[in-house]
Amino acid sequence: MRRSPLFLSVLALALLGHPPVSLAQTSASETARVTQLFKNGKAAFSRNDMPEAERLFAEAFALRKSADIAANLGQSQLEQQKYRAAAEHFQWALVNLLPSASDAQRRAVENGLARARAEVAVLRLDIKPDGSDVLVGEQNLGKTPITGDVYVDPGEVIISGKHDGFVAIDKRVMAAKGTEQAVEIALASKAVDAPPPTAPIPVASESAITATSPSDHPPAGKSLVPAFIATGVAVAGGVVGLVFTVNANSKESDADSLRDDLNGRGGCGDGGTAPSLQCAGLADQRKSVDSSRNIAIGAFVVGGVAALTAGYFYWDALAHRSGSAAAQPRQKRSVALTPSIDMTRSSDGRRAPDSFKLTLSGTF
Repeated sequence: MRRSPLFLSVLALALLGHPPVSLAQTSASETARVTQLFKNGKAAFSRNDMPEAERLFAEAFALRKSADIAANLGQSQLEQQKYRAAAEHFQWALVNLLPSASDAQRRAVENGLARARAEVAVLRLDIKPDGSDVLVGEQNLGKTPITGDVYVDPGEVIISGKHDGFVAIDKRVMAAKGTEQAVEIALASKAVDAPPPTAPIPVASESAITATSPSDHPPAGKSLVPAFIATGVAVAGGVVGLVFTVNANSKESDADSLRDDLNGRGGCGDGGTAPSLQCAGLADQRKSVDSSRNIAIGAFVVGGVAALTAGYFYWDALAHRSGSAAAQPRQKRSVALTPSIDMTRSSDGRRAPDSFKLTLSGTF
């Protein structure tokens, strides 16, 4: 990375020659400390000790927020290829430049920002409702609305949003170097749009069908309990199939975005120049899509067979009941149908549905 001593000389004027009004409000000792840190940071930069220059400028910036310190901190980070941090500090410096700043000072900050932005991705977030807490990777951005540009390192980025009374969400986006993209997220209300459960839960818990006397029930015949069970299986199969279909579509969309990005960077096949780590991630995503689709197909097949079976049981039981003339006491019957969805944890730490099963028990 090419060093820029002229950059430091230009921006040093802002601190040493034209101190802002806020400097007068600080104590004399603090002002002396900031000035000494700034000078020492310049000296470290000049002898090519970038980590030390960054440390000194960062300490000065913590004591006093000013555009000149932020810009020189960004420059020391840029020289170390810490592009995201450099872009953030150059952006802050540009927004907070003093009106007295010269054209040369402004151009120095703009050039530093342009160099840093070329190596990162820029996100513009629109997350509803306002007041939601937002995390981008490990960056805590506070509460919405988020008005400024958000700089992220290239690759997969997880954007998390949460708000009291709403369903928390994690959205994955692929951020390519030197690109800008808008990201819109609307949190769903827990009371209205709660998503399907992501842990095993019972659909019907020990619901008993009981008869104590002939006067309380239809005439004796074949039981309808098998029909009820088959109906429950059909419904559960349809719900599970729908959940895994939606999950597969979401994963496929993410995988397609990653594939397009990698194709633009040389592809992943033999002779491809795309990063091998991201190519391996694409292969894993494709496998996950196939797994979710296979489970969805299996669930739909089970649901369809169960629906046909339920129809037969209803017909058979009602046919026998219509031909039965005598009423007989019926024994107490109970049935429980418990579907469950098994979850797996992906490499990025998130949980996703992996398989399902149905458990049947009771007395018929």
